[in-house]
Amino acid sequence: MLFEMARGNFNNQIPLSSYDDEIETLVVLVNMVAEELKESAFHSGFVNPYITHRMITPATFILDENHSIKDVNQGALKILGYDSIEMLSRPIQEFLLDDFSDMSDRERKELEEILLSGEIITLNFITYKKLIVSAECSVSRLSEGKFTVLSFIAPFLQLDDAVPESYETKEQKQHNFRKADARLMQGVYDYVLANLAEPLPSIKELARLFGTNDFKLKDGFRYFFHTSIYQFYTEERLKRAYLMIEQTDIPLKNISFMNGFNSYPNFSKSFKKRFGFSPKELGRNKTGGFFSAIDFNPS
Repeated sequence: MLFEMARGNFNNQIPLSSYDDEIETLVVLVNMVAEELKESAFHSGFVNPYITHRMITPATFILDENHSIKDVNQGALKILGYDSIEMLSRPIQEFLLDDFSDMSDRERKELEEILLSGEIITLNFITYKKLIVSAECSVSRLSEGKFTVLSFIAPFLQLDDAVPESYETKEQKQHNFRKADARLMQGVYDYVLANLAEPLPSIKELARLFGTNDFKLKDGFRYFFHTSIYQFYTEERLKRAYLMIEQTDIPLKNISFMNGFNSYPNFSKSFKKRFGFSPKELGRNKTGGFFSAIDFNPS
């Protein structure tokens, strides 16, 4: 499990045994660490290739004889995070991590021959957010020979039906949010995660606590983490509760209070809305372990 986590796979879970011992306690803790890392690490610039809930999206580029982009489909725009205006007429090399500038003319010609022979080549694309998308690409030439088609399929982790932001809007947001703002929002993120069992302060209280204003707090958090503070708080509480229900035998009402819900009916309703089934319908660990030894009294 630790080796899997080291290579970036946080989706694995160690199966629980029927033994109630120290090793079983460690198993529960490691599973929880993996869950926390999965949810907190990948906003920082890493694409998780092991995520199970994803859509496979085809990406296609039409290139001219100079390898500039003449046309691009919606799948490529969504995967890389650009709009068509930002990509059209620009060389495909500008969106690749691979540096072909030092290649000799002979090496470049050999590469083109390999590409057009139908062989698959791995290219590393750079998204708008500076993430790396490694893709197995196929290349073919259109009938008249003037244009080249480069295509691949890749996991697209989030569908957004909203109207894409214009290039000017993105540039303005980048100008508005500096590194200091990123550190500030990271502090808010960490604060929420560390206080999931407590009621969420109001936006004004949070802004006062972190020395900013409520508008910048709300807008900045959504910019960096693509969700509101309240939605993030609710989502993390429910995921934490899910893991506790699945891997411990703590009473459900206690779990609801331990995750900041003031009543079990509210917790059950939110849980079912999020996961599609009630807490009682989730399979539980009946062997006890670390958490069953905690004496928790919500009163």
